[in-house]
Amino acid sequence: MNETVPAAPVSAESMAKQGCEKLGLDTFDALVRRARTCRRFDESMRVPREFLLELAELAHLAPCGANAQRLRFHVVSGAEDCARVFDELAWAGALKDWPGPAEGERPTGYIAILAERAVPGKPAAPITEVDTGIAAQTMMLAARSATPEVAACMFKAFTPHAIDAMGLDSDKYELKLIMAFGVPAETQVIDAIDSNPDGSINYWRDEAQVHHVPKRPLADVLV
Repeated sequence: MNETVPAAPVSAESMAKQGCEKLGLDTFDALVRRARTCRRFDESMRVPREFLLELAELAHLAPCGANAQRLRFHVVSGAEDCARVFDELAWAGALKDWPGPAEGERPTGYIAILAERAVPGKPAAPITEVDTGIAAQTMMLAARSATPEVAACMFKAFTPHAIDAMGLDSDKYELKLIMAFGVPAETQVIDAIDSNPDGSINYWRDEAQVHHVPKRPLADVLV
């Protein structure tokens, strides 16, 4: 008697991957997976100011709440100006024994995302938090799509003096995020959620200094 062999279960990830292939999303799928946060750069290859300005152009064209266009962008590209911004940043909180990139591995350009205050000294409209995230991800993906690739690191951890280091008016502008850019000098990979040797969901580095980013499976985040 012939028996029907039950089909092997198909994971949500496999179904999503098949959907990407069917819908022609392969290239964008690869870009999203590649566009991880980078914290070490090749400082000998500086990112041109014109490239940073183009990223800002793309970011300001992205969708925003009520099309109010409250965000402002400040580009930093000179070596001395970059050094001043670098001194105001806190790097990789999950890597407790790593103080940040050494000389030669630091970003070569920054874009500050700011919100224009409606009232001097008061917080900007709450929707700007959403606008900031959209703008930041737009720039990160755009940078990684370039040839050669440019990688980014998003900073919310900066000192209160960061806006002063850029010569900007803190009464007029609220500093929402600082984007650091450079030619990548490290490899980042997405791993299973339980990949970290300490059992946490924190990103981690192996002996070869490959940067691992644990991510939950799709089935765990579908509700």
